[in-house]
Amino acid sequence: MPRRKLTCGNDPVHLGGRSMDILIELARSKGSLVPKDVLVAKVWPNLTVHDGNLKVTVAALRRALREHAPSVDYIGNVVGRGYWLRDDDEAGRATAQIASSGASLPDLAMLIGREDEIAAIRASLAANRLTTIAGPGGIGKTTVAVAAAQLFEDDGRGAVTFVDLARVASDEFVTASLAVALGIRADGSDSLQSLVSILAGQKILLVLDTCEHVLGAVAHISNVILAGAPEVRILATSRQVLRARGEKVIWLEPLPVPPDEPGLGIAEVLRYAAPRLLAARARDKAELLLNDHHAGVLGEICRRLDGSPLAIELVAPRLAGRSPEEVLAELDDRFKTLRRSAGGGPLRHQTMLMTLEWSYALLTEDEAAMLRAASVFAGTFGADEVRIVSGGALGPAAAADAVSGLRLKSVFSVDEASGELRYRLLDSTRAFAANLLESHGELAEVSARYANLLLDVLRRAETDLLALNNRRWRAVYGARSDDLRRAIEWTLNRGNDPLLGVQLVAAGLPLWQELSQAEESRRNCERALVEFDRQGGTDRRLQLAIMVALASANTYLSADPDKAAHLFDDALRLARDLGDVKSECRILGALALYQLLPGYDSDAPDTLEAMRQAAIRANDRAAQWEVEKHLSEWETLQCDFPSACSRLERLLEVMPGFENPEIPQGLIHQRIKAQVHLGAMHWLMGRPGQALALTRDVVSVASGAHHDLTLIHCLAHGAIFTYMRCGAYEEAAACCGMLTRAVYRSGAAGWLPLARLYTASVAAAAGPSPPVAELQSCFDELRTGMNQIGNHSYYATLTEAMLAACEYGKAREVIDFVLDMGAQKWIRPEFLRMKAAVLRSDGLDDEALTLLREALLNTVEIGCRSWGIRIVVDIGRLLRDNGAIDEARDLVEPVLAEYDDGSDTEDLARARALLAEL
Repeated sequence: MPRRKLTCGNDPVHLGGRSMDILIELARSKGSLVPKDVLVAKVWPNLTVHDGNLKVTVAALRRALREHAPSVDYIGNVVGRGYWLRDDDEAGRATAQIASSGASLPDLAMLIGREDEIAAIRASLAANRLTTIAGPGGIGKTTVAVAAAQLFEDDGRGAVTFVDLARVASDEFVTASLAVALGIRADGSDSLQSLVSILAGQKILLVLDTCEHVLGAVAHISNVILAGAPEVRILATSRQVLRARGEKVIWLEPLPVPPDEPGLGIAEVLRYAAPRLLAARARDKAELLLNDHHAGVLGEICRRLDGSPLAIELVAPRLAGRSPEEVLAELDDRFKTLRRSAGGGPLRHQTMLMTLEWSYALLTEDEAAMLRAASVFAGTFGADEVRIVSGGALGPAAAADAVSGLRLKSVFSVDEASGELRYRLLDSTRAFAANLLESHGELAEVSARYANLLLDVLRRAETDLLALNNRRWRAVYGARSDDLRRAIEWTLNRGNDPLLGVQLVAAGLPLWQELSQAEESRRNCERALVEFDRQGGTDRRLQLAIMVALASANTYLSADPDKAAHLFDDALRLARDLGDVKSECRILGALALYQLLPGYDSDAPDTLEAMRQAAIRANDRAAQWEVEKHLSEWETLQCDFPSACSRLERLLEVMPGFENPEIPQGLIHQRIKAQVHLGAMHWLMGRPGQALALTRDVVSVASGAHHDLTLIHCLAHGAIFTYMRCGAYEEAAACCGMLTRAVYRSGAAGWLPLARLYTASVAAAAGPSPPVAELQSCFDELRTGMNQIGNHSYYATLTEAMLAACEYGKAREVIDFVLDMGAQKWIRPEFLRMKAAVLRSDGLDDEALTLLREALLNTVEIGCRSWGIRIVVDIGRLLRDNGAIDEARDLVEPVLAEYDDGSDTEDLARARALLAEL
């Protein structure tokens, strides 16, 4: 039998069986259109299926391919006719949509019925930006939502991301779960706004599934997203309405059942969706031959179950080994007993619970124990995992039989989204089983096994960080954050096993780092350290691991300098007591970064010297290179440009070249960081030609490394700065586009303000229609953003753009803001020059000249020739305008004569033009 396997490079592309059938058929057509009826006949032979099933399956195929090639669309279609497979070139031209890596939609069995409901949902999605599918548990809300979402995507109306909120423990984690599903790095003081900033550039449908237990958070988040992201639509499922603004509610009713009339044949009964679903699911379990004799019984079973899809799914497996009459009889017997004990109430409200209880009563003892244990999992689980959580009583063979039995009885659903066979419980089944787990007195024991299992999984995840690529790693481990929250809540916050909770926090650190959940990591680390001391913990290396992570998080997240200083001191003391030089390096590196942020730079050299000594003892070359890079940043801040430049040149001599620029996820290529900084140094020292050459080289390498974090740092931390200062606006604009795409691809929302700032600034400097409102918005984002985007060069870029747009009042506001907080010494002359331009716009030439002369003295003191040429040109123009032609010429001519590099850059071209005029 031929192997059915698809790969992208070395990565497997995971497809369902029907998706693979369609792909094979499309591939055989070699780019020709394959009619819909041909595909249906190949994929569903001898079956009559609704047209929506084909669309749903094609949409699932599109999504699987797009996960590996997000910027292309390989499946073409002609509405109403069929589909074809595009080649690479055609696929690349088919879409320019920038899409974040959204969570996959769950696999669907063949859809039975619901055509009218799906049509109503599609119409609502077209007319409304928020649609809620409401109805009781087990009514099929998720199935209908996923089917409608697949069709939305197949119609080419945007990407789709599925968010399973059943996993979320409380309101506070809804935003984090949404960020993980979208692949967005949403750390910072306002993670919801980070989400909105990324979603604002997307055409996307968010499917928020199972919202009833977090209604307040979902309603608030929906309001914020819809207000700030005009192309986003939301499809929610809930047992209750959200009561959010603009919400359109579609109430889902049970599946239609045939009337209780004698003499109906099987064909007439199967016109109704409920018995059609029952027959289809029973046929999936075993060969079931139906005839007119069974018609009335099938209809009666569906009426007993009130047309509830989940109830029908649970009952259908019984038809594999019994006649319909036998199943109806045992169902009647059990329901009568349950209704007597239930004490009345509307029968429809009891049907789902009674069906679950009836189904549970039919389980073997092993199956029942496994179902109860499985309720602790927040998301999917493997067969071995649920066996371990169930306890040691079940051997591997018995556990395999129990899993198989629960699957055959439709209690466990199969989930292959991560590329391996895993299982899940539907929300109603999970809640039912969780109540049984507690009533049987097994909650504590199972929760302890669950927490220990998760500890092993997370330790394996840390090892796999180096073995798996980022996409595969996130597929396997990304959803574990919900399980981790549950386990930490039970062990640490509820005090059931605090020291195990501390271990879970330490093991979860790589997961939080990869998912960019630094704020959650920081909170858990603080809680774990408190509990470690309270419990008298003795594992000092465990304590150190958490302190190192907390110190790293505090580099950017701490708003309390004294508290941060104490933490760094305590962590260093412990690392040195334990002789752990690698941890000492990490702590000192985090401390040095903290000290290099604006306002905290007094002790950085001492810290970096200590880090150098630790790196030498640890024989850690990467840490030694990091020391040199940070020292060059310190020297730049101190205006020792020759020393910074020499240090970077020596560093590049000993670092590996770019022959293989492969970079681990979560890290940044150190050589690229050093080279882009060196390019900026060349410009500051008056060598713009060398600056451009070096920057062009490093941008080429960074863009070819296929590592978005490195590319973002390269462009935002030097490349665009250099291009703009040299007047290379076309290259700067191209880099702005690269930066924006990298931010969206990686979901690194914290960098979006810089992408916007550079894009708006280049447009203002080089274009006829400066985006004035966007420039003001960029200023607001800068001064309220995180510390790592507070570099004063960004404010200088923004001010220059405002001056180019003749927005002198806005420019004055930015200049005064920076000067009031203390402009960094290396860039202060530029702010003085720009303030002089504002004064000139008010007719205050004398004051402007005084300020320009002060700025020129500053440039001489700090040795920054490139700021100097700008200031000299501005002084020369001011003198010219006031009739002092000779004085202006005598000032400009000798300064321009000093330049022998980069004569075609903008500043030098302006100086030559002014000199020619003079």
